Order: sequence, then C-alpha cells, then structure tokens
Amino acid sequence: MRGTPSPYHTLHSALGALKVMQKLSPLHSVTSNLGATFIELGGWRFPEKYASVEAEVAAAQNGLAIADSTAHGKIQIEGQAAYAITQAALGSAPKNIGAGVNVLGGRVFRLRPDQFFMLTPPGREVDALQRLQTAVQQSGEFVTVTDISHALADIRVMGPQVRALLRKVCALDVAEGVFPNLTAAQTSVAKTKQLLIRRDFGPVLAFQFLGAQSLAVYLWEVLMQAGREFEITPIGVRALAQLEH
Repeated sequence: MRGTPSPYHTLHSALGALKVMQKLSPLHSVTSNLGATFIELGGWRFPEKYASVEAEVAAAQNGLAIADSTAHGKIQIEGQAAYAITQAALGSAPKNIGAGVNVLGGRVFRLRPDQFFMLTPPGREVDALQRLQTAVQQSGEFVTVTDISHALADIRVMGPQVRALLRKVCALDVAEGVFPNLTAAQTSVAKTKQLLIRRDFGPVLAFQFLGAQSLAVYLWEVLMQAGREFEITPIGVRALAQLEH
C-alpha cells in the first residue's frame, strides 16, 4: 500500500515546482497571449513557435521578426585582470572595446577595459562560470565573475527592416561600417538603458537588446508598435535554429 508522503517530501516537491516556475521569462505571458507553444530548454520554458516555422523563418529573412531569448546565459567579468582571465578560461577574448568573439558555443564582448560580458546557450552558463572561477582562483587576481542570467531580459530583432526599426527607437548609429557583426554598446532604447548587441544569423541582420527584466514587457510593446509598419512577426526557437544553420 502506498504510504502518505512525508511533510519533507511534500515541501521538497513544492520547492522543486517553484524552482521550475522561476525559469520563466518576464515575457512569458506576452508570448503566451500571442499564441506561442513552449519547449523546455536549459531549464527554461522557451517559446518554440507561434505559427508555422517556415512562415517565421520567411519573416526574418524577408521582413522583420522579434524573439524572446531571455533563457540564454549571461555572465559579467570585471576587474583589472579581466582580459587575462577571460582569455585563459575561454580560450579567446576581444581586445577592442565593443568587440566580440565566439567562444564555447556562445559569445563574449569587451564593454570596458576592465569589463567583459558573455552570452551562452541556455543552461551552458554553468560550465562557463566554472571555467572562469577556476581561472580566477589559479591566477590569484581580484576579478569578479557574476551570473546575471536572471537579471536581464534578452529581446532579438532581425531581418532586412531591422535598421529601420532601430532608427525609430534608438539614436545609436548601427550602420554597417560603424556597427559590424559581433559588436556591443550600451545605449538608450525607448528611454530604457540597454546593452545593444549585433549578432547576425548567417546572412540575416540581427540585433538583441539586453536590459532589466522589469522593463522587458514595456520594451517588447514599444518594438512591436514601432515595427507594425514592417509587419513585425514574433518567432520561436525552432525558427531561430533554422536561421542559425
């Protein structure tokens, strides 16, 4: 006969459920209301698709698309020896301010002489953190490595019309010769502080906004409104995966 669950087991199950609930993007309700279906990815509930994947890919290739990518890992590395630590832990580090490089399936950007910012695929931030923390311990340098995955939202916009969209919400010059692929800069977007990163999907021009999660819904609505004339289309992770390859 099955016994009555102990209070500890019940509490443990409740805490486990709460932990899962905490892995929701601040845009979860917004994307759900837009008709998204969801998939578990790296411990997060991630928008899988809204309509047909083919239609979403076409929107990104031919017009303007928007995606919630908050589930990606985000790590900040700060200190006078941040460059040496990043280089030792990840195998590569950008030398120039604003530049980025591909590392460990993700990307790392140099925001200041003493500050780097890393983006990882969902769930892969744990491995990157361990590598960075080990490098700090072995070096004896005073460098802080912080997982800020749950602090920042990540909204991506992409397509041939994306620069026209950015001109409506941001004063930063994102022309090709000024803001090439794998470039990052702090800026104001619709009166909110954002880290703007360019990271193309093959030939598809793409940018992402990283800012406080509390501002995510507001920024999403601003971008949707500004992109209405370009028929902006929400897309999910399956379309993003196809664009990547």
